Formats: sequence, structure tokens, C-alpha cells
Amino acid sequence: MKTTATLFTAIGLALIAPALYAQTPDTEVQPLLDKVAAAYRNINALSLTMETTQTGSTSKTKIVLKKPNKLTATIERGQVVSHVVSDGTSLYSDSSRDKTTYIKQPFTKFEDMVNTVAMNGGGGVGLLPILLTSPSAEKQIIPGKPASLKKLADANVGSDACEVVEAVIPRGQQSSRFVFSFGKQDHLLRKLSFGGATDEKPAVVETFSDINLKPSETDDVFKYTPAPGAKAMDPPKEPAMFDPRLKVGAAPLTITGKDLDGKAVSLDQYKGKVLLIDFWATWCGPCVAELPNVIAAYEKYHSKGFEILGVSLDQANAKDKLVSFTKEKKMTWRQVYDGKYWEAENAVAFGVQSIPFTLLIGKDGKIAAVGARGEALAPAIEAALKK
Repeated sequence: MKTTATLFTAIGLALIAPALYAQTPDTEVQPLLDKVAAAYRNINALSLTMETTQTGSTSKTKIVLKKPNKLTATIERGQVVSHVVSDGTSLYSDSSRDKTTYIKQPFTKFEDMVNTVAMNGGGGVGLLPILLTSPSAEKQIIPGKPASLKKLADANVGSDACEVVEAVIPRGQQSSRFVFSFGKQDHLLRKLSFGGATDEKPAVVETFSDINLKPSETDDVFKYTPAPGAKAMDPPKEPAMFDPRLKVGAAPLTITGKDLDGKAVSLDQYKGKVLLIDFWATWCGPCVAELPNVIAAYEKYHSKGFEILGVSLDQANAKDKLVSFTKEKKMTWRQVYDGKYWEAENAVAFGVQSIPFTLLIGKDGKIAAVGARGEALAPAIEAALKK
């Protein structure tokens, strides 16, 4: 069963996982973050709608939960609809990509239940699962070590008055900007935007509406009904995020297709170079977050024999947007794009189930590193250039 649990794992929690306290938190901000974390810890029941926009792609997640063990979520991403349901005994998940099967597993704990929603595409930037499950959420709301952290002027999100916090996070030679809007009365998250510090528009925007701490739904809503004829499957023990043949020292698989100029692409064109194959998309929040690091690596090592080949998983009719995006970000390397989204020919051939995903190819044409990104990218490139 090919579920969105594997397709969207990286989109959910990747940005928030390394979150740390700011070294010098604003004296107004930290008390507010403490109130926010306390508000979520005190929640016993909750219903809401979360809408996420990522560079033109929109998803909507409707959630109803009752602690300690019941939840239902419907996640809509384009034409794909997924469900996550916990009846208190078992946890179910499915995807419209495959109506013949669904996953059933024993309910274990509240954290796993909520994170399953994020991993099925309902996580967005990934702050909501942290707020609902982490015992130290007040230390994890702000990702990384901010260069600046401050309260902005209060603003309304819909009809709700909100306190607004801005955090600017250094990422290589560029910075990312997070803006959080918390309800003034209940301290619950109403909006979160993320993007480059100098971008006119954020790359990711999440809005939270229809928030209700006393949902009226009966327990019938937590009963799972599979599609007619669908069979229950055990969850994969170790979800494969890429083809297992992609190992250090092995030959990479074949890249096919054309770049944005209509020219055929082949790995043979990069013989003798160190090449980073970067599977990404403009709609992918973690991909956009990683871009400053990738761009910095290109600027530093390109003159020494380093190249990048992007493989875009953008959707159909997105070529103009992709061209504009790469031009704006000064991503001068080639991009392979066929408009097939998760069914992009190279993504399918390489078994890619989560992005961003990278392969670093050495001068000898063999794989030098798998999944190198963040702080691991530059050392991997330097090591490959020395060989």
C-alpha cells in the first residue's frame, strides 16, 4: 500500500524537530510562549480546521480529538483524501490513492495518534503536533536559534484578535522568517507563516479556524468504516523512503527527462564532477527551508567542480511557477520537471517517497552520500571533491 504516510513524512515535523530555546529570548515573547504551551497542555478535547498553502498548493485538515485516545482527521491534498481515526483501541489510516487497503494498528499513546495525522500530510510546518504532545513545547515553538525574536503589533486573524511574534532564523548566508499569531483570549495558534526573510510572500502559510474546545461530535465520529472490500494491513515496520539500492558506493539509477529548456538530461553529462541530485518541490516547506543551505553550497563549491541537478515534484501546469521561483532564488542549475507530482518519472524510478531527498554522486560516478542536507551537506561535498 502506497500511502501518504510515506509521501509526506518529511513535510510535517522536519522544520520543528531541531527546535531550541532562543539564547536571549525577548522578555515579552517567552512569557507568551509559556502561556501558549500551557493552553495546549490543558486541552482535553479539540476540533479545528487547518488550511495549509505552500507556494500555490493547498491542503485542508479537519481534526476532532478527545484525550486520551480518540481522534478523527480528514486530510485533503489536491485530489488525494486521507483519513486517520482512533477509536481508543485501534488506530486506522487510509488514502484515496489505494482504496483496496488500509492500515490498522493497536492504539499505543496520544503522541503517536497525533503524529500519524502529521505524517499523513496533515502536519504542515509541524507545530501543532508539538503543541499538542510535547511536555516542553514552550522550548520548541521557536525553531533554531533566532537572530531576532520580537513581538509585532497585534493583528486579527479572521475575527480573532491575536498577539503576533516574529522570529528570524539564520540559515547559511540567508535567513528564514517565522510569524506566529496566537489568540489573545485563549493563546491558541491561529496562523503561522514561514519563508525567506526577504521574500515578499511566505512559502508556507497555515491558518487555523473553527476552533472549538468543546466539540459536539458524538463518539460515533471516532468509528472507522473502511472502503467496501478494503483489507486491513499492518503498518510497514521500516517505511522505505527511497529505493534500497541507493547506497554509498553503488551506482546511481538512471535519470531521464528534459530540463526546463527542453534539453535532454543524463548523468553522463556530469562525468568527473561531484553532483548533487536534489528531489524537491516549490510547495514543500522543508525543501524551501533547505534552499539557502543548498544555494550556499553551490556558490562555495561550484568553481571547484560541484554541480546540482534538481528533480522537481511540482504539479501539472506549474512550469511557469517553477521557472519564476528558480530565477527569483538564483537557482542557476538545471531542473528536471514533468508535472507528474509524486508520480514524477524520476521520483518513481528512484523510489522517492519523501522530500527533500538528495543523492551526492562522486567524481567516479558512484554514490558518495545519501540524504545529505543541513549541516551534513558541506562536509559531504568537501569529502567527495577531495577524492
